[in-house]
Amino acid sequence: MERTKLTSDRAELIINTLRDNPGVHMTLAALSNETGLAADELAAHLEELLSHRLVVREVAEDGLDIYRFPDEYQRGTMAP
Repeated sequence: MERTKLTSDRAELIINTLRDNPGVHMTLAALSNETGLAADELAAHLEELLSHRLVVREVAEDGLDIYRFPDEYQRGTMAP
């Protein structure tokens, strides 16, 4: 199966979901539920957004990857 390309609409959807929940760390499953994107597609999109520093990934104590919007962008102190 061919991977769906990260379009600007999809990037905006993912980023806005994280940005609109400041201080909230979301798992892949939670982001998938919120955005309606399939988890495998979303994971690939998140990797691309991570490479551009538009999303932050951390590892929770239980080993799950969690994602959030960068604090620096939230406060407007860092240029993209």
